[in-house]
Amino acid sequence: MLNKKILSLVTLGLLASPLTLGTVNAEGHGYNLSHKTIDREVSKSFQNGILDSNTINQLGNEIKNSRSFSVKNFNTMSTMNTMSFSTSSDEDFILETEPNEEFFNADNTSYEKPLLGHLLSTEEYYDYDLHKVVVPKDGLLYVAGADNSENIDLTFVAWEKDYVESDRFIYLDNWTEEGIEYQVYQAKAGTYYVEVYDYDQELDIDNNTEADEYIIATAFEEDNVAPSKPTVNKVDNNDKVVTGKAEANSSIKVKVGTTQIGTAKASSTGTYSVTIKPQKAGSTLSVTAIDFANNTSVAATTKVVDVIAPAKPVVNKVDNNDTVVTGKAEAYSTVTVKRGSTTIGTAKATSTGSYKVAISVQRAGTKLTVAAKDAAGNTSVATTVTVVDVIAPAKPKVNRVDDNDLKVTGKAEAYSTVTVKVGTKTLGSSKATSTGNFSVKIAAQKSGTTISVTAKDAAGNTSQTTAIKVVRH
Repeated sequence: MLNKKILSLVTLGLLASPLTLGTVNAEGHGYNLSHKTIDREVSKSFQNGILDSNTINQLGNEIKNSRSFSVKNFNTMSTMNTMSFSTSSDEDFILETEPNEEFFNADNTSYEKPLLGHLLSTEEYYDYDLHKVVVPKDGLLYVAGADNSENIDLTFVAWEKDYVESDRFIYLDNWTEEGIEYQVYQAKAGTYYVEVYDYDQELDIDNNTEADEYIIATAFEEDNVAPSKPTVNKVDNNDKVVTGKAEANSSIKVKVGTTQIGTAKASSTGTYSVTIKPQKAGSTLSVTAIDFANNTSVAATTKVVDVIAPAKPVVNKVDNNDTVVTGKAEAYSTVTVKRGSTTIGTAKATSTGSYKVAISVQRAGTKLTVAAKDAAGNTSVATTVTVVDVIAPAKPKVNRVDDNDLKVTGKAEAYSTVTVKVGTKTLGSSKATSTGNFSVKIAAQKSGTTISVTAKDAAGNTSQTTAIKVVRH
């Protein structure tokens, strides 16, 4: 974000004079440079949104409203030092000095004055000029240029020393206004160089004279305003990225508390995607944007949403005597017990996950489903249990048995297995019918013998014994 503190733009008013301006050559994303850099393409992507319209308008307005110099007649004498102007003097300009085609002998520029020069070729080389500009702190460097002649196809571009390219110095944008080309760069504090070149010399057009001049001016805009608070899309406990929007090209940092869990750079349109490890539901993430000048935004915060269902509950055995269902589930989840679609009980699990759901006694063989729902509304897969039969059958009812009888009959629990014994000796057994009737074959027993009869259900529960004595027929 940019604070509109432009150190010196008034001098750019010198460029707003009624010169016969030549074509200022700016070719989109790249420029054709001197013989040292010819064929080197400056592919620095446009970064929309870094410069807002207010900044551009302010620059233009300050130019238009500043001193207006009428430079109608450039003197054609042999040196720049003897040039005269109808409404200005040499003190209004920095005059180019040769040689200045190497980084070590580049001319110094000033934010207070523009630099005036010409591009005259010799037999040894095509003329190109290097001008040094010092950026005092992180911010935006503007370079403006124009010429007074159709003989000059003016091309200029700013570089790091020795044509190094890094993220310390990034081309952002250019525009032309009233025949003046403006370029803007995002720059870390340091020294940079503006290279000026007459492109038509590369086309073997050598028609420049000492009357053909160019002018270069620089301005600096401090960046001391923090980026706006980033926007953050929903983050859940399955997510491995945090996404959202922030200032274009800013560095995004994601933290949990004071621990940084991820960082990434926003795109030229401000979108970002920061890789993280999945975080626990309820964790608070803070997201900040740091711009090129190390200004840090207010942190945006978001809570990690729980989208993971609890694990299937563990259910302890439920029998047909029980009035509670117990087991383990996700801590603090709500446990619901159903018979078919009917809810027969619900309760909340403790901090350790144990739960106890009150129910009415259920019949043996009934199927119960038990599910856990967390605070976010995620419901587990249900656990199904069958109510176990732990209740022994009632004592069988036994009809009279005499010493001629070859069977024992009576009533017991339906489908139970009825066993007839004398002492520890089993005389016989059979299964009761669906109505509970039974008939067990035995050998005839002596009168006075005590017979014991029991019923055992399918769950293995055995009734109390019914004892009768064999009578005389």
